[in-house]
Amino acid sequence: MVISFILNNKETVFNADPTKSLLSVLRQEHLFKAKCGCEEGHCGNCMVLLDGKPVPSCIIPIGMIRGSSVVTLEYFKANNPVYGDIMTGFRKAGISLCGYCDAGKIFTAYSILRLPKRPDVSYILTAIRYLDCCCTDKKTLVNGILYGIATKHAREGKKENGK
Repeated sequence: MVISFILNNKETVFNADPTKSLLSVLRQEHLFKAKCGCEEGHCGNCMVLLDGKPVPSCIIPIGMIRGSSVVTLEYFKANNPVYGDIMTGFRKAGISLCGYCDAGKIFTAYSILRLPKRPDVSYILTAIRYLDCCCTDKKTLVNGILYGIATKHAREGKKENGK
């Protein structure tokens, strides 16, 4: 089946079995920042942005993304200024990413940083509850996300809660 979608801001066409996972197609394209973890959509290691929202690529059939936009961590890192805000926040919290669970942490943080108002700690804990945090604990990750929010607001000239 011919499937077209936008991959990292480029129109892409694949002739593939529509049940094949997005993760397997990304790996076929030598995009390796999405890692194979639980293969059940829970750990976050294979996360990508699908139409701007973080999703586990291991459970998304390629046939379901026709006409959609997919952004991998490789592209996001090089092209989105929010990546710098997230990484500054993570460094401030003492997080040193291991390379395996980066996509889940970064894209979950990105989805939180896009919220119109600063979330509370319980919201962030709920958002990260399934992430495979092999290189940091959840409390430190929450702090990194909060620092990332503050960094983004400072870069944008915003005050508390986006005002």
